[in-house]
Amino acid sequence: AAAAAAAAAAAAAGSEGPPAEVVHVTAALGEEGREGVDFEELAEEIASEEICLLYHAYGDPTNGHRSQNTTLYADQKTNIFEFEGPDGKPIQVSQQTDRLRLGGVTGCVVWNGAIVLAKALAAWTKQFELSLEGMRIVELGAGTGALAIALAALGAIVIATEQQERLKLLQKNLERAGKSTPSSSSCSIGSRGGTACVQEVDWSSPGKSIDCDLLVATDVVFHEQVTMDLVRCLSTYENTPMILTVELRTETVHEVFIKALVAAHFCVHRLPTQAFPEDVQTRRVVTYILSRPGMLLSGPCG
Repeated sequence: AAAAAAAAAAAAAGSEGPPAEVVHVTAALGEEGREGVDFEELAEEIASEEICLLYHAYGDPTNGHRSQNTTLYADQKTNIFEFEGPDGKPIQVSQQTDRLRLGGVTGCVVWNGAIVLAKALAAWTKQFELSLEGMRIVELGAGTGALAIALAALGAIVIATEQQERLKLLQKNLERAGKSTPSSSSCSIGSRGGTACVQEVDWSSPGKSIDCDLLVATDVVFHEQVTMDLVRCLSTYENTPMILTVELRTETVHEVFIKALVAAHFCVHRLPTQAFPEDVQTRRVVTYILSRPGMLLSGPCG
């Protein structure tokens, strides 16, 4: 899946506007002669450059809307949100719209990043004739389960994780989308053999990583301390490729995010907007592929 994302970026090269190539955000970490450079200073340099590229070089994509009150592809005012799944059938998830006004409660509704990544993965698997069938995918911060359901519909074995207080809504939506059996905690979703189950994960004390082939997360960068906890959780996955799709909010929190990734020694690539299906192309939502130095990803991402 990570290779397909990079392949899509390669296919987009030549488009007008911001660069259509994959951006190696942490390229400076691998440059010769960097051994004597202060690491904190280098992290500051990398983060500042990324903020400049995202928020200033081509105009502010948020247009000043850096709160959680504006959406592009989601509707947070309805109790049931519906979007087209990868097989053309609608996916419906319940939302707890009344909880959204409570401070720090974000997993009660669908966010833009989940829709962007769900539609992108569906398009990339068709475009590059790749399959997610049988792939074990962990989603951090699964929220309503919208992305988890879409992944399972593509045939993946999904472990959708959330905080304890969000598991009830998540489980409800997985059961709405598929069939559960008394002998299994997983729900069978779609016609490609995909399943999804829930598991509690607290980023502040994540414990042992969950065995998987790929980790995904969307719209998980919105608060400085939560972002630090997220990266701490990501760091427990030593050899797992990751796809993170996040909506741009404040420059401050995104800078904290990039610095934390650098400090954790992640290799970070950002996909260009042009790599995404036209109906979800926006500079307001960015997607990163994370890996560890030396990790080989099959495909054009290198």
